[in-house]
Amino acid sequence: MNGGTGLPEPPSPAPGAGSPAAAGGWAPHDIPSAAELIDAVRGFLESEVLPVTEGRVRFHVRVAANVLGTVAREIALGPEQAAAHARRLESLGVHSDAELADAIRSGALDARWEQVRAVVSATVRDKLAVANPGYLGTAQGEDESRRP
Repeated sequence: MNGGTGLPEPPSPAPGAGSPAAAGGWAPHDIPSAAELIDAVRGFLESEVLPVTEGRVRFHVRVAANVLGTVAREIALGPEQAAAHARRLESLGVHSDAELADAIRSGALDARWEQVRAVVSATVRDKLAVANPGYLGTAQGEDESRRP
């Protein structure tokens, strides 16, 4: 029982369960994690509210559910994407997107154009993975070499 409340103790998350709380990253917060709460609210909106609304309210419920999905993906993917982005920028000798833009404008990276293209493409893919993963053909297993 949970500290005399009469409620059972919540299950302990498995090591490496994917949430920052499970990884010990956001102590002292307990489960459910922020991502789990977001998923629960999104599920409620989609399964309980959306079917019984119409018109403008239905549209706003759909927008709210989509926003929650974006936030959940950013929580899940953001830290790893930020670290990868920093490494990619460092490989070009810059430390920010503004520095990268300046280097591109000045022609300082003209001799490394393929590397610049790869860095910018990876950044766009990361942004799409959060904002709208449906736009990424590879998210559904499409062979990337067949993409335009």
